[in-house]
Amino acid sequence: MQFGKIRDLREDHDLKQCEIAKVLGVKRTTYAMWELGDVNFPIEKLVKLASYFHTNVEYMLDLTLDKREVIYSKDITVEFIGRQLKRYRLKLGKTQREFAKVLNIRQSSYSYYEDGKTRIPTDKLILLSKTYHIPLNFICGGKKKENIAVKL
Repeated sequence: MQFGKIRDLREDHDLKQCEIAKVLGVKRTTYAMWELGDVNFPIEKLVKLASYFHTNVEYMLDLTLDKREVIYSKDITVEFIGRQLKRYRLKLGKTQREFAKVLNIRQSSYSYYEDGKTRIPTDKLILLSKTYHIPLNFICGGKKKENIAVKL
């Protein structure tokens, strides 16, 4: 999977891979593999990067042209993502078995994602998003910046 928008954002800000790696708290080689799509870019790190660039995860994954900033929940954990997935699956009236079939995995494997026992790979999140029109910004606890009330 290619993450061209992520590279474009980095280069548009005249940043080097080592600088972004430092922001994300990883080695440059790890970040380089994520950017190239050699390995899955963890969704938690994508959220951190989206916040850093004042944009949103869906834009960075090339799922939308809308690059407006989304404010994400502070604690994006495997458990949080799992709860959000379950919440949206139930909202759609789907079973774990149906989601697992789309992902070509066993239902028991999918249940680990929802239970927060295993991180769902980003490519599988994208597949669910495209299949069921699930907004990844929602799964990551995001709210559009203009929808957030300003406290005086």
